[in-house]
Amino acid sequence: MEIRRLTEDDRDALVAVRLPAFGTSTLGGDRVEHPAYERWGLFVDGRLAATTTRKPYASWFGGREVPTCGVGGVAIAPEFRGRGLLRPLMERLHDDARSQGDVVATLFASAPGIYASLGYRTVGAMDTIEVHASALHRFTRRRELRRATADDLPALKRIYTGWASRHDGPLTRTTVEFDDDAWLHDATGVTLALDEDGTALAYAAWNRSPGVGGDAHVEVEDLVWADEGSRDSLLWMFGTFSTVAPTVRFDTSGTELTSVLPEHRVLENRPYDLLVLESEAFEPPTGPVLIRDYF
Repeated sequence: MEIRRLTEDDRDALVAVRLPAFGTSTLGGDRVEHPAYERWGLFVDGRLAATTTRKPYASWFGGREVPTCGVGGVAIAPEFRGRGLLRPLMERLHDDARSQGDVVATLFASAPGIYASLGYRTVGAMDTIEVHASALHRFTRRRELRRATADDLPALKRIYTGWASRHDGPLTRTTVEFDDDAWLHDATGVTLALDEDGTALAYAAWNRSPGVGGDAHVEVEDLVWADEGSRDSLLWMFGTFSTVAPTVRFDTSGTELTSVLPEHRVLENRPYDLLVLESEAFEPPTGPVLIRDYF
């Protein structure tokens, strides 16, 4: 058994292992080696049998930035499943993360029982909820709205950091993966809510599905606000889609949004698990952990 970092020479083997797990031959980031992530592999008799990825993140906890090992892309080739290969691979990943200063490791747990055996515990969840667009008609437009441009990047980051730093769990979005293009160009639109002086108080990054009526919808992938007036104004805007897109979906965490949208239904629930890598440097949160997964 060999465990090591993967290189571009391992591309074909990596794709072959990931395809049965994720149903696509596409690699996130389209590269095996990249400053934004480290891909690891476990080999049995020279064959790649399992893989995972470490992303160097930082998360907000207790008002401070905590170095975080973001774990993703976990896959085991079907022929090698049931042989206990995940544990040595993950333990090696955790050891490497510690050596690089990570204090916690986090992941979206597709198989919570397996990760619990490695010491992870579920601390939150990322939910996709859906409401009828017409249900948003009860909200009123209390702020001016406009589409964000590249000149608004500092404002978007300010709004997000102001929100994230007050909670436990959100990523800082300051590490290498979060380049400026991702803030604006991964969405149909990013809309700002402004106060009387033109200062941005909230934003929503949203995508419009194809078609009209039927299954057409708007998906709000990132909604961050500083006050109820700006939140309500953005919700009002999404209600105006009701004649062409009957439903609006929101990616959210905790009860910030669900508490004001009691008529919602949950389309997807993704448990978010945390492992403490350095117990002397981190006090696990006792309250809710919130996540945003726009990028």
